[in-house]
Amino acid sequence: MFAASVIISYYKNLPALELILLSLNNQITEVSFEVILSEDDTNNTTVEFINQISPLLKYPITHISLEDKGFNKCICLNRSIKTAKSEFLIFIDGDCIPHKKFIASYVKHIKTNTVLYGRRVMLSKAISDKILQLKSYKMIHLFNLIRYRCKRIEEGIYSPLHNKLSGKKYSGILLGCNMGINKKDIISINGFDEDYNFPGGGEDSDIEWRLKKRGNIEFVSLRHLSIIYHLWHVQRFDREQEIKSTSFMNQKIKDGIFFCKNGLQK
Repeated sequence: MFAASVIISYYKNLPALELILLSLNNQITEVSFEVILSEDDTNNTTVEFINQISPLLKYPITHISLEDKGFNKCICLNRSIKTAKSEFLIFIDGDCIPHKKFIASYVKHIKTNTVLYGRRVMLSKAISDKILQLKSYKMIHLFNLIRYRCKRIEEGIYSPLHNKLSGKKYSGILLGCNMGINKKDIISINGFDEDYNFPGGGEDSDIEWRLKKRGNIEFVSLRHLSIIYHLWHVQRFDREQEIKSTSFMNQKIKDGIFFCKNGLQK
């Protein structure tokens, strides 16, 4: 049994994926974990890449893919949840490089009926281009974050005294790019809502309100512990799509059904 299953939501960004897998390969942790690549696409290039890099990895990797017919991120994630061998799931995006103590921080704080979450440092275009060009994440440190004018640099300060730095347990909207949850808890709300078949970010916040509606769940911040570094890229959805997604979610909230009809179970 693995201590955690790391699920990477991925779509057509091999240079970033390579860095993520290598950073996971160098985690400072003695716990065992698996990686599930949740790809909203069917791409031979990805298959070939996984076959090439797998022998170099210290952990097993499973590839879940789906034919590229629109936005099917939630379908892929639900398939990944069903595939996961661990009872604890960590979700990250395919453009986010985890800190070397990322997994250890999550595993150390696992509790029943608790959702753990962290924040992200927003890397600038300049340092992102450099990292991808060098194929190395090792230049990610405080001096360079300042030098290359990254945003939310304070989120990259690792400290075991994270609660004192954060000041409070719960600090806002859950980000699906840095979230840890017990499998039984996400199953209890029927996983991701596959009605979100369009971009806009609502599919992550939807998980948050449904867990709150279900009740008996605590949200605990791992700010300054479970750190990720978000590579710069062109915005993947526009303001109009974001408004549509938010409006769609607000209607879901109004309906008040936390066990979604179109999720892990149909």
